[in-house]
Amino acid sequence: MISAIAALALQTASLPSCDALEYEGTHQDCVLTTANGNTASFSFEPGEWGERGILIVTNADGDCLWTDEFETESFFYPRLEDLDGNGFEDILVPLITGNVNTEMLLIMGGEDGYALASRELSGHTFEPVLPGLFVVQARSSAVEHFASFYTWNGEALDHEATVAITFEDEDTATCTLATGQIGRGEDFYCAAVLSND
Repeated sequence: MISAIAALALQTASLPSCDALEYEGTHQDCVLTTANGNTASFSFEPGEWGERGILIVTNADGDCLWTDEFETESFFYPRLEDLDGNGFEDILVPLITGNVNTEMLLIMGGEDGYALASRELSGHTFEPVLPGLFVVQARSSAVEHFASFYTWNGEALDHEATVAITFEDEDTATCTLATGQIGRGEDFYCAAVLSND
């Protein structure tokens, strides 16, 4: 692992941006740069059931902030998104992609660095809602979708609520609270999802 970190750090400057690449059967080594100058470098090689990946995050001085290993068989590339609205971009690494949904490795960025939030969040859309709150939308069938809301307090990821959305036709959908707390109210969760559809 140490030699892989050193080798990847040396070649980071010449790596293409992950968000500029298209999957062509295997992943190409790539890099993502955050707004505050941190660099997330990804290397890929054949793995046990897909490709083995190594992630190394460094700051502008070259100090290592985070390392992780993962296996992926997804045809998507890693990306950055400030899901919790704290001003620091989070790292989403696709692991498994089905017909619609993708299971993600989610590493949250913050003032104190990075923290592992989950290795199994699955959906087709990951979006911020409010500071500290984001939604993961998943499709279970052509007419039934689920939207799960999560909070991140800088240390732990908590599932707050899930709503079920049933599409009666192209213009009509029914949204109901499926699980979780009702503190914000069903109307809040449903509006957060349906206003984006």
